[in-house]
Amino acid sequence: MKTIEEHRAYWADIAKQHNWYKQPFYVQVWLNPDGTIWGSVSTRALTSDAVIQLTEDDLNEMEND
Repeated sequence: MKTIEEHRAYWADIAKQHNWYKQPFYVQVWLNPDGTIWGSVSTRALTSDAVIQLTEDDLNEMEND
């Protein structure tokens, strides 16, 4: 199971490769109902970390899209 910091490191590597890395570096993560990380993203537009708790309904909707 990856941590938020591991997701941050992953996205920081990508940002550095494409010359859009800057400090402080933030990520947005989505958590499964059990607290594990479902996914993550980072963009230059983030001004803080964002953690979004997904519900079972959210996951069901994403499966049906």
